[in-house]
Amino acid sequence: MAKHISRPSLKPLLYWGIALVAWFLFPTSWKILTKSSFEEFNAPIWEASTRIRDLSNYWGHVSDSKNTLIKKGRDYQRILADAENQINREDFLQEKLNRLKTLKNEIYNLEKELEINPIDRFYPQLTNISLRNLSGWNQFFLVNKGSNAGIQKGQGVISSFGIVGRVDQVNVRFSKIQLITNHNFRIVAHLKGDNRPVIVTGSGIHPGGYGTALLSDIPLDIIIPDGKTMEVVSSNLGGRYPKGLHIGFIKHLQPSTDGLFKTAEINLHEGINKLGEVTILKK
Repeated sequence: MAKHISRPSLKPLLYWGIALVAWFLFPTSWKILTKSSFEEFNAPIWEASTRIRDLSNYWGHVSDSKNTLIKKGRDYQRILADAENQINREDFLQEKLNRLKTLKNEIYNLEKELEINPIDRFYPQLTNISLRNLSGWNQFFLVNKGSNAGIQKGQGVISSFGIVGRVDQVNVRFSKIQLITNHNFRIVAHLKGDNRPVIVTGSGIHPGGYGTALLSDIPLDIIIPDGKTMEVVSSNLGGRYPKGLHIGFIKHLQPSTDGLFKTAEINLHEGINKLGEVTILKK
């Protein structure tokens, strides 16, 4: 006997179709009124849910533990302390800025007084002397800076005593400094207060370890009174040194072999041969 298979009822679909057609047939004003009534009906429910959420947030903060409140208080104090430090740092930086402006003005005045060309800037590189050679003819130092520190051949070398020499040879980690007393050393200089160029040439080491140099091309009108001295200072004509650095003093003038100029022996500072460190002038 065959089983009877029931078919699904089409009545629910028919009812939904009728309702949908009726909705489209209703006037627009009635639809708007219905939608507005629905929103008015739900408005209290939405407002209540908002108030419940705000209330839960409030009680959540109220229920914070004592340790949490203490932690928040510490964070607040740290923020206040940091703000105070920033204010104090601003005053400190302003003071430093004013100091830098003052130093800049002092440097400008010194450059103007020494007639230093602002374009010819020098950057000092402090070096330690690692080896000395003070033989009768060839005097030099080896220092512990080389091409790795930007040292180049020909750069001037100075100390607190004034001009010491110049860079003669450069390796990666050390350099050879030719001293002002070396017979191969030669630079342009000036007598202090006189802008005419004179020539400084190394003349070796005297007995007792005192270094000397020879000053030539001194104009004939230069006269040194008995018991007086004249200072020899550097020139910026060679580009290795700023103008006005101390070299030494001269006491006695002698006529040159051609009779056109005068010559003199320069008394260098006795501490040059005992230096422990020197400064190389980089550009």
